[in-house]
Amino acid sequence: MNLLNIEYFLETSRTLNFTKAAKNLNISQQALSAHIAALERETESELFERTSPLSLTEAGRLFKSYAEKFSNDYDSLMHELKDLKNDRRGTIFLSITHTRGKILLPKILPHFQQEFPQTEIRIYEANNEELQRAMLEGKLELLVCSIPVNSPSVATEYFYTERTALLVSKELLEKYFGNEGEDVIKKIQESSDLSPLRKMPFMLPHKGDIMRAVAEELTAKAGFTPKITVESVNTETLLEMAVRGMGITFYPRTYLEYERGADLQKNLRIVPLNDPCAEYSIGFCWLRDRYLSFAAREFIRIAKENIRR
Repeated sequence: MNLLNIEYFLETSRTLNFTKAAKNLNISQQALSAHIAALERETESELFERTSPLSLTEAGRLFKSYAEKFSNDYDSLMHELKDLKNDRRGTIFLSITHTRGKILLPKILPHFQQEFPQTEIRIYEANNEELQRAMLEGKLELLVCSIPVNSPSVATEYFYTERTALLVSKELLEKYFGNEGEDVIKKIQESSDLSPLRKMPFMLPHKGDIMRAVAEELTAKAGFTPKITVESVNTETLLEMAVRGMGITFYPRTYLEYERGADLQKNLRIVPLNDPCAEYSIGFCWLRDRYLSFAAREFIRIAKENIRR
């Protein structure tokens, strides 16, 4: 049994498809099948049911639990050996949502690269649910996401607090409230009560996104279910459509500081929401049983020094 066989097994167990796994591993399907067959001969166990899609046998599920631990332990060992040598080369596997990465990383990475010029950072961008799943599968070293994370295997460290603003175009306000639109906005800003907006169209991220959870909690508190006319995984897309008067959306106030401030103010009413439901913590996450490299720990330090919220 060797590390390569274990890596190939784990990728196959994640995709449950020989073709996809082989493509992800950059090998032929025939070569992958040979590696899996060799593992099965060595363990004297059938690891996969050859159904469509594949499924793990009971032996396969047991093998996977040990294989994931072995893979994590191996990665931790290599990181620790590099740290013992004070070797500032290597790679950090960092994961972050697209928009949060666009806003935060340009303020962090130049400082990090100045101190660690030989360390490579590989960035994986997706939504919070996908990122957390990838981390739990051992694919990522360090994740920036909303915390807490509902898993005892994950360690977290607080980074900063994000607060939410409601965005609605002046045109849309006038359409629904006429000359009383500004009075409605003033009341919402004072109370964070969204009930006056119950008949208006909302544009929200998909389920699983933290901003969707914030929106649902605020509207439920106001006693209504929002009429969702647009859903998107990309909050920047929702922002652009809000500017064009297509509906109400929510956006982290941190992000708005880096967007086109003048243009936004021309077309939008940006309403800071002071309800505790409208704020949440962002933190760094990693697997408890996986060694966090010196470079990753230094990335956390540098990030906190340059993003103060």
